[in-house]
Amino acid sequence: GSDPVVEKNRLSKNFIGMLCAEGGKGKLLDNVVSDSVSAGVSILSGATPEVYGCRINGSLKATGLLMIGSGHCSVSDVEMQSMKLGVVCSEGALGKISSIRAFHMAGAGVTVRGAGTRVDIAEGEVFGNTGAGVEVKEGGTCTIVE
Repeated sequence: GSDPVVEKNRLSKNFIGMLCAEGGKGKLLDNVVSDSVSAGVSILSGATPEVYGCRINGSLKATGLLMIGSGHCSVSDVEMQSMKLGVVCSEGALGKISSIRAFHMAGAGVTVRGAGTRVDIAEGEVFGNTGAGVEVKEGGTCTIVE
């Protein structure tokens, strides 16, 4: 997979703001993603990027950060607000999420679902969401650390 650095961009009104898939690596740093149709950031199919300092907002139809079948990716200092869902990890996604803020979602702030999905969450702020703050279901595993 590729290993790019995507830094300090403004991405607006795209179907997916940033997509990392097929074993891709790379660093997604300090980007602002707004008004995406499907997801602000999608990490799929064994991808293992580092996501740091991104701000994702503005579409009540989209998910902020979508991890489906991702490898061991690292997400930190990411803020998501006013979307359908904050973070969704599923289908065997593996990740470490730290220092995120997920607020004012139409649904859950963080969802971990599906057998084999394992996510660690540390130092997060998840508040003001219509759904659960953190939702774990369908065999997903989530460890929350202060």
